[in-house]
Amino acid sequence: MWQACAGALGGATLLAAGRRRAWVEPSSTPPAYSVIPVVGDGKWIWTQPPTDGVGYLEPRSYDLDIGIELEGSGSAMDVMSTTTAPVAFPEQTIESVRIETSGCEAQLRELTPGAGQLFLAAEGIESGQVVKAVAHYRLKLFKQYWGFKREQFPEKQELPADVRRAYLQDSPGIQTKIKAVRELATELTRSTKHPWDRARIFADWVPKNISPQIGSYTSVSTALQTHRGDCEEMAGVFVALCRAVNIPARLVWIPNHTWSEFYLVDNEKKGHWIPAHTACYPWFGWNGVHELVLQKGDRVQVPERHRQLRLLEDWARWSGSQPKVRYTAELRPLADSPGGDPGPGARSKDAKGEWKVVGDHTLNKYVRR
Repeated sequence: MWQACAGALGGATLLAAGRRRAWVEPSSTPPAYSVIPVVGDGKWIWTQPPTDGVGYLEPRSYDLDIGIELEGSGSAMDVMSTTTAPVAFPEQTIESVRIETSGCEAQLRELTPGAGQLFLAAEGIESGQVVKAVAHYRLKLFKQYWGFKREQFPEKQELPADVRRAYLQDSPGIQTKIKAVRELATELTRSTKHPWDRARIFADWVPKNISPQIGSYTSVSTALQTHRGDCEEMAGVFVALCRAVNIPARLVWIPNHTWSEFYLVDNEKKGHWIPAHTACYPWFGWNGVHELVLQKGDRVQVPERHRQLRLLEDWARWSGSQPKVRYTAELRPLADSPGGDPGPGARSKDAKGEWKVVGDHTLNKYVRR
């Protein structure tokens, strides 16, 4: 549903037929390059799985603001812009959300079950005019531990058709069917056909054979040739290897970092998305940190872009003079009791799209930066 401010210019329109259209602003892809292992403190970041329960554990409250701001440098028409916005997952519940707008209309839209955007539209913008939209969230984030064991899952997997279609195919930059991936997957798993063993072998192989190197994303093919990459390449290689042996897998995007999940059906025919960390955190089968999930999956179709994306990008489109565009985000942990400790890990998105750890909490040294 659209959320419009009192000053909005009537119903927002898409690009009118016959009107000259500007090219899309050079896209801003959020960086994802954390490769340095994080030393947990045992509380805010687990160092070992818990011994006193299973499930989605230790709920932690946050406020989150996601925004787009445009300032006119001249007359522009048919202005549109989007930025990534979170959707709900079992480990990430959205308790409330409201959209604040000025000079535009805006909506939150879910493109796939794991990917969403804040979408802004304005019929026009003049020199010096500022239009903006901000989505204000109240969230609860959870750690997760289910005590998964190999014996829970049969060797022969009966996968749902929708999971097979969505998570066994190539993605942009994740080449599943190339010779290098197929041969490596076969070589690494000659001794076992069990999907749990195979996923574990892949998760162990990646950090031992892909050396950390911060930089823009290359591809799975390049990472296997050079044996270098950051968390995004590492997670991408894991996903490609899993898919090569018919284990559905997908990427999980959080601020400045990426890990993976693989999918198995248990003996009761219930499906599970299981975390696998190949960089930064060492966990396999569980997740011991509260992280804001920005996107799950790596094959997203954006209606206005006419192509499939691995990772949603910040972008804008207009007709006329190019406006200045700014994408904003701020994540603030909240104390769950009066006078309580909100904990470390407040973050703010800078002009380059990087989420920087902010604040002076004494335990920020334990938080991935």
